[in-house]
Amino acid sequence: MPTTLRNLITDQQEEFSFCRRHGYQAVVFDWDGVLVDSGVNYYRAYELVLRDAGIAVSPREIYLREGQPTPEVLKAVCKEHGRVATAAEIAMWVERRRDYDIALGKRVFFPGAWELVQRLRRAGYKRGMVSGSSRKSVERALTRDREGWFDVVITADDAVRPKPDPEPFLLAAKALQLSPATCLVIENAPFGIRAARAAGCGVIGICTTLSQEDLQEANWVVQNHRELEILLSGQPG
Repeated sequence: MPTTLRNLITDQQEEFSFCRRHGYQAVVFDWDGVLVDSGVNYYRAYELVLRDAGIAVSPREIYLREGQPTPEVLKAVCKEHGRVATAAEIAMWVERRRDYDIALGKRVFFPGAWELVQRLRRAGYKRGMVSGSSRKSVERALTRDREGWFDVVITADDAVRPKPDPEPFLLAAKALQLSPATCLVIENAPFGIRAARAAGCGVIGICTTLSQEDLQEANWVVQNHRELEILLSGQPG
């Protein structure tokens, strides 16, 4: 390999010295609340559909369950509120929630999030995305071109057992041909953190929707994407 190219690769890898120091060869991102700034709309869609069902919920009540498929979230909330829901009602609410979510507006990426994925690629790290959302929902923002920036994309359609089960992250590690221990996961919700930890991955929790206290099961916690960049760039971890 020419010396100039070798130096360039080394410099790019040093940009993410945190990963090198901890032996991570891949970074795996959650979707909602990590790459996509969808937190408010995510909650509002649930709030509206549950209001139709006669249930009032708080944002934290919904964010704590982020990462689960929509039917599971609805079933759990109904149970907590003593509301008996039939399978037909759950199916109807899933569709209605999707309609509300679409009506609430276009999904946008957090500033700098997409650039971070691209920089990791240039530095030679593998990239993955693991979401509890359906592929249909994810593809509202993840174009074919953008999906090409990831080495693997796992959605709710790919896993039999969703978060907090480790299966989604185990599937990602297998597709990346890496040990889970060499995969660093970025998550914003407890279910995703538990799933990643159970799979054997390291986890950075990011407080886009919940507090640091809610994300304490992560190995590291950052307040925002700027702090995430600083950590990955080599601040003591």
